[in-house]
Amino acid sequence: MSAFLSSLLGRKAATTPDNVAEKPTVIYEFLPRLEPSPSMPIEPTPAATPEEQQSMDLINHQRTTLLADLLPATEPTTADSGSALEDASGWLTDSRILVYLRASKGDRNQAISRLRATLEWRATYRPYAITPTMMRTEGATGKMYVNGYDRGGRPVVYMFPHRENTSDAKDHLRYIVFTMEQALRAMAPGVTKLTIIIDASMFSPLAHSVPLSTAREFLNVLEKHYPDRLFKALVLSPPAYFVVFYRIVAPFIDPVTKSKIAFVDLAGEKGRGSVDGAWVDIKELVDPGMLQSDAGGAWNYKYSQDEYWPVLERIYSASNAAATVAGASV
Repeated sequence: MSAFLSSLLGRKAATTPDNVAEKPTVIYEFLPRLEPSPSMPIEPTPAATPEEQQSMDLINHQRTTLLADLLPATEPTTADSGSALEDASGWLTDSRILVYLRASKGDRNQAISRLRATLEWRATYRPYAITPTMMRTEGATGKMYVNGYDRGGRPVVYMFPHRENTSDAKDHLRYIVFTMEQALRAMAPGVTKLTIIIDASMFSPLAHSVPLSTAREFLNVLEKHYPDRLFKALVLSPPAYFVVFYRIVAPFIDPVTKSKIAFVDLAGEKGRGSVDGAWVDIKELVDPGMLQSDAGGAWNYKYSQDEYWPVLERIYSASNAAATVAGASV
């Protein structure tokens, strides 16, 4: 166990006795994979059906109403006002309208209501304006980050609750939103969903775990403002007390979202015990070469903020610059 913890933390393990063969040295990679490769296979979201296209056209006819009066409640500066409106007009794409329409099960009026609610939330919460610099402390330990893609070309978000390093609930939520926005930037054209991998193997209700209130708020934000974005949520090797935690949170999870939650036993004893969900082989969903070794894959990746953050900042800056140009032309 001590050797395992030492390797996980990047520390040198105790000296191996002469009569025991030393394990080969693991060479880690530190550069993240935050951009899709042109050769990467993807499973694009199905195109709109004729009925969906008709509903989308009708929603687009209401763009002016949807985008009206989206200023923050407090008196904004000219720059803030422009950013809010510019982001809203550039954000309301056909792709997003289709996502909300499908999340509303084809109910056009419900889709319009949900789109408006998210537009209002974005104008006041301004998730696009949360910068890497603001989130540097939250991202120090690698408790949550985007890295790599699943077999369908969907970005993978890793969550390591035992790496929790802060205690402010508002900052927790901002970091969750920041990471979700980052995952959307990492999507290849045609991809609209993501996969979440949650390492529950060291879950403890007493130390460095996500508070229940934060978990519930995360689910609330995911369902309201990032609807139909989740492909799979894979929970790794959940211990017995995680099952208790999950059963507390489960009633607050939308049934559709709950159906996407699956469990992975890295020890290979798939199906032991019951956690009210399906057990899956994670390698069927994420290619081993794209899956981190601490999640059962063959990619010896180790999170280092010194290596991760410069890549993140470059992509964030490029995305904002592109959005500004696009918004100015709308």
